[in-house]
Amino acid sequence: MLKTIHSHKVYYRFLQVIFFYHVWRVNKSFAKIIAINFAIAIGIVGILLMIVSWSLNSYTRHGQQISVPDVKGMTLDKAQKTLDALNLSLVVMDSAYNVEKPLNSILEQNPKAGAKVKEDRKIYLVLNASKVPSVEVPDLAGKSSLKYAKLQLQSVGLVAGNSIYRPDPHLNAVIGLEVNGKPVGKGSRVPKGTTVDIVLGDGIGGDAINVPYVLGLSLQEAIFSLKGKGLNVGAVILATGTTDSLSAVVYKQVPEKVAGKKIRIGESIDLFVASQLPEGIIIDPSLYNDEEESVIEAEP
Repeated sequence: MLKTIHSHKVYYRFLQVIFFYHVWRVNKSFAKIIAINFAIAIGIVGILLMIVSWSLNSYTRHGQQISVPDVKGMTLDKAQKTLDALNLSLVVMDSAYNVEKPLNSILEQNPKAGAKVKEDRKIYLVLNASKVPSVEVPDLAGKSSLKYAKLQLQSVGLVAGNSIYRPDPHLNAVIGLEVNGKPVGKGSRVPKGTTVDIVLGDGIGGDAINVPYVLGLSLQEAIFSLKGKGLNVGAVILATGTTDSLSAVVYKQVPEKVAGKKIRIGESIDLFVASQLPEGIIIDPSLYNDEEESVIEAEP
């Protein structure tokens, strides 16, 4: 009986050993599987991180910086080639005009030269105009001093040239503007940067002559005649329907030509012009050569 019980115990112990051995074998295999799967997962995550990092570097060009070249003063074509070579692009943001710079050249850039940027960065440019713009000549005659006239010319992009003195009772008063010896005034347009001479009164207004006769002359001839006598042209009034003022005929002047009537050197005569003489206007050509009018000292 005791022998039988002992045999059963041994057999029970043997079964326990077999059971725990199998449990150990199963646990060891399971742990190995877990370890392998964990290693595979870590490898996959690592590969994914490498792919993401490579993609981000490729997209942002991380660590790759380019020094912006100086393209100011270049033509647009040359600036384009210079930036293309560095994988940079340009955008013309605005245009302006600088008389001192070549036409169609770069005036400003943003970012500035030397700035560090990434590839494909846009460089914004301000381009000098491709042709010289025109500006309107300011109306300065009889309205300003020499200093003010210079400031006004500069403010519209013109260059104040020589000061030319002409007979006029008002010393240093601006009585006109000229470009290359030709009068310009209100309404005239000239290229920006043009040099404009300023005509000033010389203050010699005490001398007087008889009022000249310009009726029947074209406006251009009348202006030439008055300038030759040291007089200025005042207002020019066009008759209705008159289009070509320079070839129009003077049919009235103020002051009129009257025997003994004097006018000071530098003063103005207003002219009324029309395409043809109106009815009733009689021209006396003999008065054109009226040389009796010697210069005399006007009464104070």
